[in-house]
Parts: sequence; structure tokens; C-alpha cells
Amino acid sequence: MKACTQCGKCCSHPEFMGGMMADGADVIRWQREGRDDILAWADILGSDDNPWADLWISPTTGDESTECPFVQKRLDGKYDCTIHDTRPQVCRDYPQNIFHMIGVGCEMLEPDDNNQIIEAAARQRRALQKSSQS
Repeated sequence: MKACTQCGKCCSHPEFMGGMMADGADVIRWQREGRDDILAWADILGSDDNPWADLWISPTTGDESTECPFVQKRLDGKYDCTIHDTRPQVCRDYPQNIFHMIGVGCEMLEPDDNNQIIEAAARQRRALQKSSQS
């Protein structure tokens, strides 16, 4: 797998953006940092001492955005995250799994990555079959 190419596909893919959540640590950090710009795009849920948020809800329309409002396309076609230092944990954890990367067309994948996935899935399937026979 290659390093991030800043292709922006993860930040602009409707399936990844849809239903994106922030955990309590994210919400509390943004409140502490005074990041009203981020909080304006977060539907805060949960209690004050245990908050979480549905992310990228338009403060104007109330609709869920299909693209991160904090990603900007550069002149060279690459993308920058304008909240990179305080981005949500879900973004820090990207990529979550290789199947997701395939789904969004992530450019970090290399041709051999798919073969490794298929081999790992086959090993897992064989192990499950073997354990069910025992």
C-alpha cells in the first residue's frame, strides 16, 4: 500500500461521508478549542458528559453533506484538509479496511494489495470451515 496521495476520494465519497460520526473525544476537543466552525457542521447527540455527533450536517439546510466541508482542492488537483490537526478520529483512523478503500477508489491501493486481500479472505474462510468441522 502506498502513502496517501491526497486524491480526496475518501473526503468526497458520498458513502464514506454519509453517516460519518464523531466520538465524544472529538466533540469535547472541538468545544475546548472553540472550533465553532466544525461544531456548526455537527449534530451533537448524547449527553453533555458523553457527547457524540453525526457529522457534516449542513448548518444552512440541515441535510447531510456528501463531501467534507473542510476539504479543499488545490490547483494541482490534490486535496488538503483544513482541519487536519483536529480532524475527527474516524479520519485519523483511515483507512478503516481495504474493502472500504476499494469502494471509494482509494489511490493508496497497489495492484498486489487485492491479491493479498483475496489470499487473507481465503485463509480466513478455510479456518472457519475447519473450526466448524471440529
